Amino acid sequence: MITRTDVAKRAGVSVGTVSNVMNNKASVKPEYVRRVKKAIEDLNYVPDFTAKSLAKRKSNHIGVAVYEMTNPYHAEIIEGLEEYAAGKGYMVTTFLLDNKLNKKLDAICERRLDALVNFMTNALPDSFISTLESQRTVLVNFSGENSFIVVNDYVKAMTNYMQLLSSLGHKRVAYVSTVDKMRFEADSRGSTFLAKRAEMGFSEDDSYIFCNYNYSLRSERIGYILADELIKIHPETTAVFATNDLCAIGLMKRFAELGLRCPEDISVIGCDNISFGEYFIPGLCTIGFDKKEYGRAIAKAIIDRIDSGYQTPYRTLSFEAVSVLRDSVAKART
Repeated sequence: MITRTDVAKRAGVSVGTVSNVMNNKASVKPEYVRRVKKAIEDLNYVPDFTAKSLAKRKSNHIGVAVYEMTNPYHAEIIEGLEEYAAGKGYMVTTFLLDNKLNKKLDAICERRLDALVNFMTNALPDSFISTLESQRTVLVNFSGENSFIVVNDYVKAMTNYMQLLSSLGHKRVAYVSTVDKMRFEADSRGSTFLAKRAEMGFSEDDSYIFCNYNYSLRSERIGYILADELIKIHPETTAVFATNDLCAIGLMKRFAELGLRCPEDISVIGCDNISFGEYFIPGLCTIGFDKKEYGRAIAKAIIDRIDSGYQTPYRTLSFEAVSVLRDSVAKART
C-alpha cells in the first residue's frame, strides 16, 4: 500500500510538506507543490481518508436525503455538491427515504455523517434530528435554528411567466402541485401565484389549484393523474403551472391522450429546468437556476462550518430562479 512516506521519498520532500500540499496550504513553494502532485500521480496514491477521519473524529462523509431518485433536479445539484466535496476529501452518499423510513433513518445515524442535506418534502422525526445534532452533524434544510436553510426564490421568474400568460390572453390558469396545500402556500411559487393572480386577471377560484397528498407517487405520475381531475373540473383551462418539470411532463402526456394540443389548446410551464426538458416537443417552458453551482454552494457552506470548528454560523442560502422560455406557451385559445 502506497503511503505519504512513499510520496515524500519520490518527491524529495518531507512528509509534512506532502500533508501541506494535500491540505492546500498556501505556504508551500510552487516547486514542491509540483513535485508532490507528480509523485502522487506517478505512484497512483490514494489518500487514506478513513484513518484521517478517525484521528479527527470526522467521517468525511456528507449525506443527501431525497424522496425520489428519478428526478434529474436532485442529480444535477448532487453532482455540483459532490464535485466540491471531493476536492476537499469528502464523499457524498444519497439516501432514498421513500419507504421503511425508520430503518433508513437508523442507518443514517449509524453512519455518523458530518452533514446531511435534506431534500425531503415531508417532515422528518424530531428524534432523528436530535440524534444528528448530538453527533454534531451539520444540517441543511431542516426546520429550526440549527440548520442552513436553502431558499429557492421563484418570485421574479413566476411573476414574469404570469405577466406573459396575461399578455397572451389567459384568464383560466391552473396550478398543479406535487405537495399538499400547506406546502404549496409556503413555497414562493405557490405564494406568488396566489398573491398575483388577481392582478394578472386570472381566476381567484381556489378550485384551479390541484394539490397532492400521496407522497408515494413520483412527480410525473402526480401530473398524469391530476391532469384528469383538472380537465374534469375545469375543461376551460388554457394554461397550467406545475411544481416541477417531471410533473409538467406527466401533464403533457395525459393532455395529449385526451386530445389536447400543447401549447395550442393548453400552455404548460414547469420548474427546475432539468436538462432534457428542452428536447421535448414542444420544448418545455420552465423556471430554473444553475443547479451545479447550487450544489457547490451548499457543499462550501457545510465544509466551511466544519473547518471553522463549527463556529461559522448557520444562515440562509438563497438562490434566485430565472425564466426559461421555450415552446410550450402560446396565446390562449378562444
